[in-house]
Amino acid sequence: MEEKRTIVHIRASNFVGGPEKQILEHLKRLNRQNFQGWLISFKEGRTENELLLRAQQEGLNHIGIPMAWALDLGALFRLIKTIRQIKADLLCVHGYKACLMGWGAGEKVHIPVMAFSRGDTGENQKVAFYEWLERRFLPKMDGIIAVSEGQKRKLESQGIKGETIGVVQNAVAIKPQSGEPVPIPKEEIFHRLAIPAQAKLVVSAGRLSPEKGHRYLVEAIAGLKIKQPGAFFLFCGDGPCREALEKQAHELGVLDRTLFSGFRRDLPEIFSVMDLFVLPSLSEGLPNVILEAFASGKPVVASDVGGVSEIVNHEVNGLLVPPQQSDHLAEAIERILSDPLWGKEMGNSGHEKVKAEFTFEAQTEKLEKRYLQVLSAFERAGR
Repeated sequence: MEEKRTIVHIRASNFVGGPEKQILEHLKRLNRQNFQGWLISFKEGRTENELLLRAQQEGLNHIGIPMAWALDLGALFRLIKTIRQIKADLLCVHGYKACLMGWGAGEKVHIPVMAFSRGDTGENQKVAFYEWLERRFLPKMDGIIAVSEGQKRKLESQGIKGETIGVVQNAVAIKPQSGEPVPIPKEEIFHRLAIPAQAKLVVSAGRLSPEKGHRYLVEAIAGLKIKQPGAFFLFCGDGPCREALEKQAHELGVLDRTLFSGFRRDLPEIFSVMDLFVLPSLSEGLPNVILEAFASGKPVVASDVGGVSEIVNHEVNGLLVPPQQSDHLAEAIERILSDPLWGKEMGNSGHEKVKAEFTFEAQTEKLEKRYLQVLSAFERAGR
């Protein structure tokens, strides 16, 4: 019987978004005969760490490490002490803070470090600097997981050797059809959000930051005022662009058919009653929200960037459009809203695709193989 390996995932986040869901769902499915999984996150200030709370609720091994600022040496020393105590064999780092701290800890304890690469945001100058710093450290890693073939190509274009990069795509949980709770009625959800009862609901979910391209969707909404007067557009998420987007919607005269609802914890309920999901991003790795839209059986309009085309098959389960092109975005939205039967067929096709290709069980099997490859290479190198 092979020795059980301790795999530690490190993520500096105090809320549960797409990457955090991926980590939690994977750790729940990790083969416990061969691996012991841990989650480490950093506790910043007095804000409750929702990621650690969710890990506790799921019965997962987890540790919170106090951190005062982005590159807190005290936090680094506490991380080193922690991974020694739990006898970690491999560190898996997610995001720039975890990447820098994890690499330093791995070097000190002499264990391999593998980075997950989901793509950059460049949200502001501070984040852009840390992401630039992370890119300088990626070549030092013992392995890299890219969440899409598109992200792998991007890393290779930055000079990272392809043989160090493994592709393991994001996944989504598909609920079984039998035994599901009775869905919340559409009327109740519309009333909760103050959406007109007869509206066609178009949803975009994600952080309101520049790289998500929401300003082009707002422009597209203005172009649909006459062609789709019954459409209502819901933006789920928060971020630095929210005020500017609300101002833009007001100036274009579409604020009355647009709602910026902030971060939502009821996305599955909203997705279940929407008519269409739209992702107007300028860059992506492999977006969880598209997987979640397909899991709900809904069609998608999305920018053809990053790994999006690995999920969205044009005119099969959704429509792909060029980024930064609000007229193409409006045309694609119009096509689907004008043909609800076609939209339903595309949503069903998307559901079948994620059920067949993007399960957490398949993802976990690929990751477990990658863990062993990285550990074996590290041991052969005698490091």
